[in-house]
Amino acid sequence: MDGRAAGPHGSAEAPHVGWGIPDAFVAFLLSLLAASIAETPFVSHGQLPTSAQVPASLVALLVQTTTAVVYLRFAARRGVGSLRADFGLRVSPRDSGWFLVGLALAFLTGIMLNPIVDVGHLGHSSQAVVRVFQSAHGYQAVLFIVAVLVIAPLGEELLFRGALLRALLRRTNPATAVSVSALVFALVHVALDPGAGFAVPALFLLGIVSGDRALRTGDLSQSFLLHAGFNLLAVLQILL
Repeated sequence: MDGRAAGPHGSAEAPHVGWGIPDAFVAFLLSLLAASIAETPFVSHGQLPTSAQVPASLVALLVQTTTAVVYLRFAARRGVGSLRADFGLRVSPRDSGWFLVGLALAFLTGIMLNPIVDVGHLGHSSQAVVRVFQSAHGYQAVLFIVAVLVIAPLGEELLFRGALLRALLRRTNPATAVSVSALVFALVHVALDPGAGFAVPALFLLGIVSGDRALRTGDLSQSFLLHAGFNLLAVLQILL
C-alpha cells in the first residue's frame, strides 16, 4: 500500500517509490534526537527541574513530531510526492465516530489489564507521561491535552501506520505487516518509558486495529481518530 499508488489491500505500487523501512526508523531516531536537544534549555545543573518538566515535555513532543513530519515530507520526494499520497496523511470529519471507537477500545483494554495492574501493584502513575501530566495546571494542562490527543497521535500514526506499515507491505503480506508494525509500536513505547510495560497488550491491540483501518481505507484518517480516542481515556482518568 502506498497512497494512491496502491490499493487499500497492499497491491503493487509504482516502481519509482524509493523510500522504505530505513526511512521510518531514520525519521523516528531523528525525531528523538531533536526532542532531546529541545529539552536542553530547560535543564539546570544536569537535571530537569520539576517546574520545567511540563513545558519541556510539550516542547519536546512538538519538536519530535515536527521533525518526523519534515523528514517524511522529504522522503516523499522519492515516492509519489506528498505526505498524503505517500503516507496517507488525511483526516476527515466523516470518520469522527472512530474517536469514540478508540475510547471504547481503551476502556475495554483497561478492564483486561486490571488484573495485571493489581497483581503487580502497578498504576498509571508509573508512566512518565502521566506523572508529568498530573503536574500540569491551567493553560499548561490545556496544551498537554492538545499534545496527547492531537500531536502525539499525528506523529505516531504517520510513523507507524504511514511509513512503517506501508514499507512493510512492499516486503510481506498484509497480516504480517500489520502485526509487525503494531509490535514495533508497542515495544517502542516501553523502550522510551519502561513504566508503560504493563500496557504492551493494549498498545499492541491499538496497533492492530489502527493498522487494519489504515490498510482498508488507504489513509490515516480513521487510525488517527482511533488513536486520539484511545488516548482520551488517560486524559479523563487524570482530570477526573
